[in-house]
Amino acid sequence: MVRADPRFAASGEVCMGAGSPALGAGVPVPGGGDRDLYGHPVPDPPNSGAYQEHGV
Repeated sequence: MVRADPRFAASGEVCMGAGSPALGAGVPVPGGGDRDLYGHPVPDPPNSGAYQEHGV
């Protein structure tokens, strides 16, 4: 578990900015699918949260 500022790209956004500790800090979910909420491919390891694209 990561307990740090996720460094969102902008206030009110769910995408993480470059250097976010949430990037690559997730755990694969069996049967969770291969796309995130926005249609991006889920990387291995996944990011924490609903947004799986690289940091912006």
